[in-house]
Amino acid sequence: SASMAATTYDSIEKIWSGPKSKEYYGPDMTLGEVALLILKLHADKVMQVFDPTGEELTGGQLYEQSRLLAHAFQQLKLHRGDVVGISATNTTYLTEVVIAALLNGMPINPLHPEFDKETIAYMYEITKPKVIFCDVDNYETLAAVKQSLKFETELILLSGSLPGVRNIQDLLRDGARTSLSLFRFACPQLSGDDTAFIISSSGVTGLPKGVTRSHRSLLNNTKIPQLFTAKTVLFCFSPLYWVSCIFTLFASLVNGCKRVITNRPFSAAYFAELVARHEINFVLTVPHHMALLAKSPQSAQLLPQLRSLHSIVCSGSKLPLAIWRQLYELLGRDRFAVLYGLSEIGGVSKNVGGPLGSEGKLLRNVQVRLLDEQGNALGPNQTGHIHIRLNQRWGGYYRNPQDTQTTLTADGQWLLTGDHGYFDDEGQLHFQTRDSDVFRYNHFQIYPKQIEDVILHLPGVHEVAIFGVPDDISTYLTAAAVVREQDALGQQLSAEQVSGIVQEHLSEAFHLRGGVYFVDALPKTTNKKILRRQILAELKLNLSSTH
Repeated sequence: SASMAATTYDSIEKIWSGPKSKEYYGPDMTLGEVALLILKLHADKVMQVFDPTGEELTGGQLYEQSRLLAHAFQQLKLHRGDVVGISATNTTYLTEVVIAALLNGMPINPLHPEFDKETIAYMYEITKPKVIFCDVDNYETLAAVKQSLKFETELILLSGSLPGVRNIQDLLRDGARTSLSLFRFACPQLSGDDTAFIISSSGVTGLPKGVTRSHRSLLNNTKIPQLFTAKTVLFCFSPLYWVSCIFTLFASLVNGCKRVITNRPFSAAYFAELVARHEINFVLTVPHHMALLAKSPQSAQLLPQLRSLHSIVCSGSKLPLAIWRQLYELLGRDRFAVLYGLSEIGGVSKNVGGPLGSEGKLLRNVQVRLLDEQGNALGPNQTGHIHIRLNQRWGGYYRNPQDTQTTLTADGQWLLTGDHGYFDDEGQLHFQTRDSDVFRYNHFQIYPKQIEDVILHLPGVHEVAIFGVPDDISTYLTAAAVVREQDALGQQLSAEQVSGIVQEHLSEAFHLRGGVYFVDALPKTTNKKILRRQILAELKLNLSSTH
């Protein structure tokens, strides 16, 4: 309904607000408790399907197995506040591990299953998980990481088995050994403000940080009766590392919806096949996948298979306008939406079939203000820094009070997003630019500094800057601008060596698909910060003037 989507503007306070509504859960309710209640309610219904094998779990099975695992965690001497690491794909038992950890008050830190050793070690050194769940496919990588970590942890296989390695079946057996009737679930002292997830994100600056999300924020973010009923079938391709997967998992558990999962990679044909096979209604997706669908030569033939879909919500990075337009034509405006959200607080605004390129209308209970460089509040059609009001206590960045403080206003009421934008007269939010140098390749966040540190180890490299080259399918391709040392080593340095050292040390997502360029100097600010976003423009000028 129109009233649902209204954004109101208070011209005195200069604050934009989404529709107001009450929270559905009290402040001390937790995700694990709600999950058990809902699963018990839907005991006979199929709540999860693992597409590659067709394996199904009913609410009753999820309920029982989550309790067994919660019990097994206690037998492993894990306590409230201990972190559970997950470096695994979407397979059958992932959901239960999540519920079991949350019942015990153990925050979850999910990483991408395909990350390289350096990236995994960097994040886990911050969160220090007591156990890490992984798959057979990435066990070797994680075993190597475990060797390098400065703390004790145990690896547990979430799927498959290897000799001498504990796996999920062992845990389920251990959990069943003693009577569950004596067992207390959900730490009684746990509250809604406690941390449920630690999400890896660039936040607004540089290297990845652990963004904390509370039980309360995820409960109230995912309980959407207007969108989800017990009949809705949900799906998301992303692994748990992405907020979109966390959202879909809890949208299923909190609203009693069936959820389809897979660990197979995206292709337009497989996507259509999945939707048709399971009659999926709601998909949370990313620009990279939508670009592949829009540009697929079979997109018109695949369309009939997408009949059951009533909402395709795309989020995570800027969707190129050409792709957006094609998706409106392909799917129809009423079925396609673009969401702007932040790991720190979840969804901010949503554009459902509205003007191309706009971030849309604010979601319920969201309040935003725009400030100029001097900190003055701005009105409509004026571009400024986007600040978002925190409705709940935010736990900040995990074990990182410095960055937490710089991301909040002095009174702790508003979150500084690092994004710039304006509201038009209709209350639609429009994005301008991002403060940070982080960009995305195929939905992976690329941290320039991480790649630059690797390249700086090459003899002959004086300076290097990583930047993104815009690309319709991948959002950006990663490129390097290199300044050579003024010596023999510098002269011998080749583009192949630069690409090679990156391939050797970092995973696929970080490889230099946008090229290696040798330059005399890098553009910098007066205080010597590299202006990574100016490199492309300068290269274009030079390339055009030399040809």
